[in-house]
Amino acid sequence: MSSKILSVQDSRSRRRRPDSSRQSREPAEPEFRGLPNRALISLTIGFVCFGLMAVYSASANEALVSFQDSTAFLRKQTIAAIVGLFLMFTLSGQDYRKLRRYAWPFAAVSFILLALTLVPQLSVTAKGSSRWLALGPFQFQPSELCKVSSLVLMASGLSRFFWWHPQVIARIGTSLVFALIVVKQPDLGTALMIMGALLALLFISGTNALLMGSALLGGAVIMWQHIQKTPYQMARIQSWLDPYSSPLKEGWNIIQSQLAIGSGGLWGVGFGRSLQKLYYLPVQHADFIFAVIAEEFGLLGCGVLLSMFALFGYHGYKTAMQARSLFGRYLAIGITTSICLQAVVNIAVTTGLLPVTGVTLPFLSYGGSSLVITLSMVGILLSVSRDRGQVSEEDDFEEA
Repeated sequence: MSSKILSVQDSRSRRRRPDSSRQSREPAEPEFRGLPNRALISLTIGFVCFGLMAVYSASANEALVSFQDSTAFLRKQTIAAIVGLFLMFTLSGQDYRKLRRYAWPFAAVSFILLALTLVPQLSVTAKGSSRWLALGPFQFQPSELCKVSSLVLMASGLSRFFWWHPQVIARIGTSLVFALIVVKQPDLGTALMIMGALLALLFISGTNALLMGSALLGGAVIMWQHIQKTPYQMARIQSWLDPYSSPLKEGWNIIQSQLAIGSGGLWGVGFGRSLQKLYYLPVQHADFIFAVIAEEFGLLGCGVLLSMFALFGYHGYKTAMQARSLFGRYLAIGITTSICLQAVVNIAVTTGLLPVTGVTLPFLSYGGSSLVITLSMVGILLSVSRDRGQVSEEDDFEEA
């Protein structure tokens, strides 16, 4: 699939060593050739609408007790959805190729905002993690912005240079710095999402497989050592392997989530009728919202939701195959992989296939930063979908 998406071999066969005049001028940028992918728009709007329903159902009781208003969480999520959709449609009408010029400034701003979360006086701490910055009455999670800036940075580098070029190495190092700061917050789940998208882009760009395997092995060893030194993360691993060894502590999340999924049966108990969301499921409107959906809509509802994510992935990668520039292809692959990988990890955690990571379900989980950034990423993907055709030779790899 990667050879079809990127045509790397074709690019190598017709690549010429660029002369100084070619390096000193920007290639001509023709106008877009088509309309945005309507299937992606329909799927995204469907996700957002269903997500608002799910957030209301999962959070109404908690909001009523905490704020005397059952719609408190829904109203915040609706504001985020409106802002996100506005950004999505705005970005879809812009030329995504302009992002290449701002890749490093964008990364610098993301780094500064992310570093501020390490300053106790500036960051907002919740449940032992300092992931947020306060913007007036709102809170913003810079790590979500880092996911986008890392993708833009890597796509802009890999579309012009081979993976061993110093420009690409510097971009890999920047993404690693993002991930390390996120781990420090601590937020291991988001750090893994950043690294997962990075590895996907390196893999499809033709990076040496042996080198990637060695890097993955080394990274796994370092991560395991970090987990062993972090008691709560080690407890998550142990409870994942045997949740009934501590059913009232670390194993509680997985057990209650599986009970909710099993209670849904084939048809579900009906919208708004979940019992596990009533102080049994933890963060039921965010990390474990899929369990509430499974209980209320059953196996058939989950099947429809999974099919929607599969269709989103199909049309996202189709957009990559049809993109007219290598930058667009890398960008589309990175965005699609990031969103779909996050969905797979969240659902795997909810069903007990993976340890608890704190990764939310894209489009559906409560969280303004996540929803706004995810919809903005879709906007960039829609912009790429408007630029269809054969890869231009002007956008091929450049040698060092």
